[in-house]
Amino acid sequence: LGPTFYRGGGGDDDDDGARFRSGGGGKRNRGDGGEGGELESTLGRRLDGRAAVVVLRVEGEDRGDDSPGEATTAKAKANANAPTTTRYLVQRKSSDYPIPAFRGAVCLFGGNAEPADADPLATLRRELGEELPPSLAEAVFSADGAGLKLVGTSTHSHSARLMGRDEPYAFLCACYEARVPSASVTDGVLDSREGSYALLTREQLLNDERYAWGYDAVMSRYLGRDVRHFCDGATVTREDDDRLKDWTPPPE
Repeated sequence: LGPTFYRGGGGDDDDDGARFRSGGGGKRNRGDGGEGGELESTLGRRLDGRAAVVVLRVEGEDRGDDSPGEATTAKAKANANAPTTTRYLVQRKSSDYPIPAFRGAVCLFGGNAEPADADPLATLRRELGEELPPSLAEAVFSADGAGLKLVGTSTHSHSARLMGRDEPYAFLCACYEARVPSASVTDGVLDSREGSYALLTREQLLNDERYAWGYDAVMSRYLGRDVRHFCDGATVTREDDDRLKDWTPPPE
């Protein structure tokens, strides 16, 4: 499988950071048609799952408290030179998520492949269409933006103990990066959707958060520094991107 570049070990239950939380609803975590039913089907693939996810960078200018209507020429010039603020939009697993070890942990947007998905981008487009508001999902694939960039391919292996099951589970993961403007991510937009969201800084991701599904390793590599909290029982191994050519998952 190639060299292992991160192995989970330890971690605690810190759960800090700014959040956006939707009003009511949310995906069901158990039962047919809910997240639990989908998860059961996915775990049935045992050591041959597939997933496509995205590191969602939200970029905008920090313009302070000035109102545009009151800005003087001097203020306008200062605002034009204001530093760009980058945050990251992630999903936070619910308190009743079917895998207890991942409850309250953050996770990258995206999800598991289905047999009809021709490639990782098809999986990612379908999953983001289910998880994000349409305008934000389209911004991820926008041709006039920075565009999607493949940042790595890896195998994520999870012990049976971590899964709370009789068998371990592993999946091949295609991870992308997308940059979207801060104007596309607002309280109002996210409040209309299901689920729980967190909009976090680089330091919060590195120091405060726990991660689901081995994404602690992905974010450590992406951010250029080890995150503080790794998940015990998860091992992530780098892979050659050519492995993504065989994307169709096995029958459930």
